[in-house]
Amino acid sequence: MFEPLIRKFVNWRLRRLAIHKLHGLDDRLLADLGTRRDEIDRFVAGLDICR
Repeated sequence: MFEPLIRKFVNWRLRRLAIHKLHGLDDRLLADLGTRRDEIDRFVAGLDICR
């Protein structure tokens, strides 16, 4: 019953952590990952972090 809710929370938390970590990288490393600083939120939103 609570599993989908917990999974959504875990996914949200992992996305927030990923966004925070990516903002700590320099622009050159972001480019190596295939994104730019202004695209970090969309980049992370496209990831399936926790299934």
